Amino acid sequence: MDVELKKIHSVDLLMLKETIKIFEEHNLEYFLIGGTLLGAIRHKGFIPWDDDLDIGVPRASYNVFIKKYAKELPNRYRLQDYNTKSGSKYYISRIQDLNVQVKERRGADLSTEYASIDLFPIDGTPNGKIRRNFFVNKVMFWRMIASFSQSKNIDLNRKRNIFEKLLVYIARILPFDSLLDTRKIYNRIDILLSKYSMENSQVVGSLMGAYRKKELFSGEYVKRLTKVTFEDTEAYAPYEWDKYLKHMYGNYMEIPNRDEIERKRHFEIVRKNKESF
Repeated sequence: MDVELKKIHSVDLLMLKETIKIFEEHNLEYFLIGGTLLGAIRHKGFIPWDDDLDIGVPRASYNVFIKKYAKELPNRYRLQDYNTKSGSKYYISRIQDLNVQVKERRGADLSTEYASIDLFPIDGTPNGKIRRNFFVNKVMFWRMIASFSQSKNIDLNRKRNIFEKLLVYIARILPFDSLLDTRKIYNRIDILLSKYSMENSQVVGSLMGAYRKKELFSGEYVKRLTKVTFEDTEAYAPYEWDKYLKHMYGNYMEIPNRDEIERKRHFEIVRKNKESF
């Protein structure tokens, strides 16, 4: 592992500890998801070649944290979402370390940001396959419109089918950025996603995650939570973490090939304060 990646890991780990400390002090639910959970199970911490950190937060706890307890974060941190930053390209919330600036290594707009960890609201969906598919496709439509509203931020390196490539091409040549309001679109998505509670839903998840529809999983996986080791701390994870990881990654204990590993790096450090590490 290179020195820079180790530094990003140390910054992210400290943010994780401070964040879950607040969640646990106020009895708010959270659990590791995606590659972060995979790292906890397969590597007992970060995936060695990955540099982001994802936390799933049930919608009720997510809203309470944002409105009431995010202010308890240490001064070097801040919470950012599409409501706190005009023109934010992400619907999800990020906790940022203002002492460490990084540059995204993917996407068309290689802008400078702060080191961050991601909070994904976890919502329910309609019960019944037909109703759920209609709902999911409706969210995906508005997610596409949100991408059109900020076409310069579309990741051109992501693998896409022919139809998606055509849509990206259209978004890049027409002036959607000046015609569409990203915040209003995200507000519409927020209302949609908040409609169905986790408790009454057979299928739950985060449709605004990188894997889109695949981010939905059985609500039974998170009916209960358990603690798992992550580096030198412990954090909550779905009790049925094995079923969740098989759903997301198949044979999740298999190490990916070199090309896939290379695509996992998201950031590089461009500025840091000495006391950050």
